Amino acid sequence: MNWRKELKQIIDDLLMRGGDLVLVGVGNPLRGDDGVGVELAKTLKRLLKNEKIKVVIVEDRVDLIPRMLKPMAPGAIIFFDAADFGGRSGEIRLMKLEEASGKTISTHGMPLDLIMKLSEISVPAYVLGIQVETLEFGRGISPAVRAAEEVVTSFLLSLLMRL
Repeated sequence: MNWRKELKQIIDDLLMRGGDLVLVGVGNPLRGDDGVGVELAKTLKRLLKNEKIKVVIVEDRVDLIPRMLKPMAPGAIIFFDAADFGGRSGEIRLMKLEEASGKTISTHGMPLDLIMKLSEISVPAYVLGIQVETLEFGRGISPAVRAAEEVVTSFLLSLLMRL
């Protein structure tokens, strides 16, 4: 199944169950493509106005995730992060949180699945990862990764604006 179908299914399942969708932007904007998750989350936060959708931007401070998520009582969580899963630059992949371990970029230190265990929040959690091209300090997001960010943003807005 491709990432679009999977993401639509996750959102449809959440709507049937009820609960908030929490979107979390992770990464270091100072390290090239590692900032893509943060940029994606910032755009969604600015454009989505629905109390059932919470957008959280943690950058590389993943240690703050448990404290930020606990009061939200999410129904599902989707992390946006740069990834290295051996794909081509800008390739998009949706992974279950445990599957993403070791594939997300480690500039934020702790693996996201460990952070979720520490938060004691047990809800479906996923990583929407975009394959990086560069993590060079001081560089912006590469064109291929920026294009993927725009594809994801457009798709999510088309899904979530109707809620």
